Formats: sequence, C-alpha cells, structure tokens
Amino acid sequence: MVRVSTKHIFISFLFILTIFFIGTNANSESPAKEVKQSVFTDRRTWGLKYDKHGIIDPTPDVKTLRFLPRDSYNFVDWAKALSDGIIAPLDSIAGEEDHVVQFSKDIVIKSKMDFMPDVLFPHNVHNFWLSCNNCHPKFFEAKAGATPISMAGIWNGEFCGRCHDKVAFPLRNCFKCHSLKREIKDTPSLKP
Repeated sequence: MVRVSTKHIFISFLFILTIFFIGTNANSESPAKEVKQSVFTDRRTWGLKYDKHGIIDPTPDVKTLRFLPRDSYNFVDWAKALSDGIIAPLDSIAGEEDHVVQFSKDIVIKSKMDFMPDVLFPHNVHNFWLSCNNCHPKFFEAKAGATPISMAGIWNGEFCGRCHDKVAFPLRNCFKCHSLKREIKDTPSLKP
C-alpha cells in the first residue's frame, strides 16, 4: 500500500496553486508596449525576406551556384555570369552609381620565377565589380609596375589577396592568373 504523507500533499497543493496563479497572472497583464523600430533594430531593413505571418523566410531568392557558368578549372566564372546577364550586381548597397570610368587596358605582370607564366590582369573584368578607388592608390599605384607585388603578400591578404580567396575566386589554382606564356630565352646547350 502506498503511503502519502501530509508533506507530499502540501507540496502537491503548492505546485497546483503556483500553476494556477501563473496562468491567471499571464492573462491579466496588459499587452507589452509596442517598440518603435529604427533602421538599426528593424531587421527588415537588412534585406531579410518575411512570409505572410511576419516570420523570416529562409528560402533562397537567388540562383544557387550550381547554375552559374564554370571555367576550365570548375570554379564559378563570375565574369561570364555577369556578361551573360545571369547576375547583375549593384554598384553600391544604396543602388546609386559609384563610378562611371571604365578602364579596359590589360596589364601584364611579369613573374619573378622563370618557371611560372606571367600574369595578365584584366581591368575590364574588375571594373564590372569595383570602382577604381577600391584599389588605387590604397593597394596599387595607378601606374603599371609601380607596386612591387609578391605572392607571399597575396597569400597574406595583401594586393590581389584582399579579395581573392575571400570574395573572389580562390588562389589555389596558380594558372587562373598566371596564364600568359613566357617568352622562352635561348638556353645554351649542355652538349660538350
């Protein structure tokens, strides 16, 4: 036979009483004051999507990467995606045009290592995304060859490494940039 002590009955009574008061107290409270939203607290200004119930909608409204064109190394070819009209980035977050100067000259950057091809830097591809003052004169002088560029610096996030390997294509494929065949100098024959 189960013995129930007065202590257990008293604790059960307090528990039921507490539940009852919590439930009635929650119903009797006045509604919370409406908080005025500002640009900093209203999440809708941050570009999030909401469903009809006001809940953040996580479904993508952009194309997934698998539908974007690929280069010969199977990386996303952002320049082709742009030129084909698949993507259309804004010049600025606010939507106004930040730059109008289009400099389309390609720059040849000579490799310091004999076994590496030279780099062809295409300004026109970068002009699609950036204004001149994103790079000049902060990271690169506006004269070809004036800034001493090194791969160690690029790998450490300087020069091209400011964007590449972060928001632009990765650095792990050397020949994406080092794409120009070098002029082969006549080497002396090893024959006696």
